[in-house]
Amino acid sequence: MLSTETESMFRDAIVIDGCSFFATEWTKRQEVSGVTALQMTAPMPWFSARDAFDAIHKHVALTEREPRFTIIKTTDDIRAAKAAGNVGFILGAQNAQYFEYDAASVADFFAAGIRFTQLTYNERNLLGDGCLEPSNVGLTTFGKRIVSEMNRVGMQIDLSHVGERTSLDAIEHSTKPCIFSHSNPRARVDNPRNISDEQMNACAAAGGVIGLTSYAPLVWMGDGPPTIDDIIGHIEYTVDVVGIDHVSFGTDSEVTPGQYPASVTNRLAADYPETTAPLKAAHPGVSLTAGFESMECFPHLASALADRGWRNDDLKKLLGENLMRVYRENWGA
Repeated sequence: MLSTETESMFRDAIVIDGCSFFATEWTKRQEVSGVTALQMTAPMPWFSARDAFDAIHKHVALTEREPRFTIIKTTDDIRAAKAAGNVGFILGAQNAQYFEYDAASVADFFAAGIRFTQLTYNERNLLGDGCLEPSNVGLTTFGKRIVSEMNRVGMQIDLSHVGERTSLDAIEHSTKPCIFSHSNPRARVDNPRNISDEQMNACAAAGGVIGLTSYAPLVWMGDGPPTIDDIIGHIEYTVDVVGIDHVSFGTDSEVTPGQYPASVTNRLAADYPETTAPLKAAHPGVSLTAGFESMECFPHLASALADRGWRNDDLKKLLGENLMRVYRENWGA
């Protein structure tokens, strides 16, 4: 239950979910969550360039059918969505392979509406290694070219799912701040999808933002089922490491309830058991974090942090203002 003061803060705050997907219609979930904008995975990680353009068009078509959804291209668009009570889609992808072997396509996708792209998705691609590759090599020559082109056109670089060495190289090579949109500290949860203090410090030192997540396998501390208290521990640990100006939140969850295809769930479980198997073995049937099952729980998170003494200004930074700053630095005016 939100206190009157926290409720007023939350009502005024810009709330950005740094990782979401599978939106097909407007539901009460959007109203309950209080979200202003969703960093929306449009092309799936395995999509080709042609498939990616189709995915963009489908999301644009959804906003044409449902005027409460809107496409975000600037930070002014986010503020306009907030003022209108709408929810904006910040379109992007969790793998850069849809650029194929063509750095010029970065500008084409930016023109089509893409505003962020993750460099790799768990595995190696033409840019570098994903976080599950044992080789842990760095950013390739082509990867440096893509990073430079993303900087030039204004596309946000996302480093979740990216290999440690590749992510550190990308931060060093980039002239603009990067983000980890949905990753927790590996010092607390030794999951290969989580990130090291070195990664967090490098990202923050370059002006970037670390997005914590409620995705249960990355939250689980290795004992009882994961809970919102564990999430709060991850958030406060990260704040202690990098400071309040460098944290955000990405739920890694579906927008429209029930729209996460079973085929995708099965594919990811089969392809990447390293990230999900430990929790499944310890707690069969547990797939969500208790107390933060979806983006509807943003108000619960704000309330819990307020109860722990968080100031309203700091809550606003976590909920969206830090991402707004990084978006401005990447997208331009």
